[in-house]
Amino acid sequence: MRLTRSALIVSTLALATLTIATGANAAPEPAGARITSAVTQDPTSESISDLRQEIDRLRLELAKKQADLDAALQRIKALETGTTADPAPATEPTPAPAPAPAPATATSPAKSTAPAAPAKPLVNLMPPAPMPAPIPADPTIGPGGLMASMQADYLTAYPTVPDANDSKQLALHLRGLQNWCVKANRENTKQFIWVGRVDQGTIQTNGKNVSFMATFVNSNRYFTVPITVDQSVIARVRTRNGIDPGDLAFSGIVQPRVRVNSRRPAPSAFETPYMLAPYIEFFFSFNVKSIVPAAGPSR
Repeated sequence: MRLTRSALIVSTLALATLTIATGANAAPEPAGARITSAVTQDPTSESISDLRQEIDRLRLELAKKQADLDAALQRIKALETGTTADPAPATEPTPAPAPAPAPATATSPAKSTAPAAPAKPLVNLMPPAPMPAPIPADPTIGPGGLMASMQADYLTAYPTVPDANDSKQLALHLRGLQNWCVKANRENTKQFIWVGRVDQGTIQTNGKNVSFMATFVNSNRYFTVPITVDQSVIARVRTRNGIDPGDLAFSGIVQPRVRVNSRRPAPSAFETPYMLAPYIEFFFSFNVKSIVPAAGPSR
């Protein structure tokens, strides 16, 4: 009985040892093996379709890259052989190369392969536009004449302009210009008769007054002036549609208002407002007393 029980215990221990050894020698199962096998064992039609589309896309992309590579190789080969013409696209057949020129002989000299001389540029046969005539220094002809007259006075007083980098001399110059402007505005305030036109789109009536913009032209310069007068002033030039659009003679007191602008040593791109001289801008007011048809155009 004891022998039988001992044999049973020994047999059980041997079986346990064999089981442990077999499990240790076996390869462990990966953690995601079950999930992977579950997915791959039953592929769906959508996943197969997606894989096919991806394969087709990669094939097309590979074909395009190969075509680009072939074209690049052909261009490199053409540059190495001195050919300047680009090769045909990869999808078109390459044209046959031109035959080589025949060797030169005593009776048939070789033709020159030097590039032809460039064609001469076209010559503009139109004459240049004539330069506008300078505005006379005459304040009676209009705002341009007043500005030219004041410019002449300025050049007499200030024939030169100090260097902008010399801050001390520039400060003295600007201080002197302030005094000059005050004197010039006072001395040039006078009554004039200027010929101009009314901008028909700017006419506005407010009670007894009428306001509009008048344009005066001297040579190539246009001066637009706001004017407000009593309606009785335009009695001789009034029409059914407003005011006579032709040349009109404006009579009144002109008061220059030139001023110093220390930040403007030269005209800007559009020259607005007009510059009388370096650092001096040209303004004026026109107190109109009468408006009648003009005997002649402005100058």
